Amino acid sequence: MDKQYISQLYHDGGLTNMGVLQAITMGWITTEDAVDILGLDNSLSVVRSAKLLEISKACNTMIVSGVDVQIGDRTDHFNLALEDQSNINNLFRVVELGGTAFPYQADDGTCTVYSAMEIAQIYIAAQTLITTQTSYHNALKAYVLSLKDEDTISAVVYGMDLPEPYASELTGKLTVAQEQMAAIVGRLSANAASATD
Repeated sequence: MDKQYISQLYHDGGLTNMGVLQAITMGWITTEDAVDILGLDNSLSVVRSAKLLEISKACNTMIVSGVDVQIGDRTDHFNLALEDQSNINNLFRVVELGGTAFPYQADDGTCTVYSAMEIAQIYIAAQTLITTQTSYHNALKAYVLSLKDEDTISAVVYGMDLPEPYASELTGKLTVAQEQMAAIVGRLSANAASATD
């Protein structure tokens, strides 16, 4: 696929504005190509929409790539595609309901019986990554939406330091999330201690 093909599809009605923008995320055309196809009068909108798609895709990639969790003397990796997130949530639910251990498979294919505290570690690591990336994405999106200049929007990259007030707002939200994860660990530790009494 190239600019000429995408342009022809768009002008023949076989592709919507969103389809042209998706062609950018697929690497088939550049943002500049999309501006040419959709018209210069839409250039700020095209550049902004393309950037929003780009940072959304980057956020998703970061989450799906998963998290490493130190379990004893080894490190297990867990991908976090939606199915994996659901499985880890269900695994943690077993612990919430009083389970003390449960088998689960890390990405290396080895099925391991994880203790309740190890399951909590996996869950907390996964939720921390998801919350951090999603919150960062939302702050970066708000920043992009506030910008009025195409060059400034184009310069935004996923992972960059956020300007104020976005950085402070993100820090506040992540502090709340960390406090809640600490509360979960505290509650599980207290439950484990009372179960051995």
